[in-house]
Amino acid sequence: MTVSLPKVAICFPSGDMVHADFALALAGLCNTTPPLETPIVNNKSSIVAAARNDGVRRAREFGCNHILFLDSDMTFPRTTLHRLLLHGEAIVGATYVKRVAPFALLGAALEAQPTVDGRGLTEMRRIPTGCLLIRMSVFDALAKPYFCYLTDEAGGEIVGEDYVFCDRARAAGFRIWCDANLSLEIAHLGQQACRVPGAELERG
Repeated sequence: MTVSLPKVAICFPSGDMVHADFALALAGLCNTTPPLETPIVNNKSSIVAAARNDGVRRAREFGCNHILFLDSDMTFPRTTLHRLLLHGEAIVGATYVKRVAPFALLGAALEAQPTVDGRGLTEMRRIPTGCLLIRMSVFDALAKPYFCYLTDEAGGEIVGEDYVFCDRARAAGFRIWCDANLSLEIAHLGQQACRVPGAELERG
């Protein structure tokens, strides 16, 4: 009996450079993917939403069944793709904290549910896209552009492209899941200004 393996596009939007720790994590992940086909898609753009939409287009051209979005300021285990595929969900990923204090957890779980189910999953209302596996058939049910920015008229704030995608996917009937265990192994890379203790900024 021949088993059909999924083909997964690994897509990471970026600028001209990526974090070295991300590159090492990506190399480790890619070393674990055979015999899966995992074409790498890098979309260089200052507009993240445009880069994600182009990633979906290129994943279609490769004939992929899934797309794994990874942000170039993340680190993750080499087993990330396999663990997400094993859940068998249309949209499943991991969450992480913001890179600035107070380091709030990104995303929002649905209310009135167990914190984590027997599979280690939490159903989400919104989840960030820095480590997210999406079945390509999800995009068949959504209008273009799949990722875009909107304005929250009530609060006057910009809604990120990842949350807009989540809102539209849920409106189309898809459920969104977060792997709680994988989330504990994800890191969001940032920068920190280091100074001599007691030093003050020069005033000009």
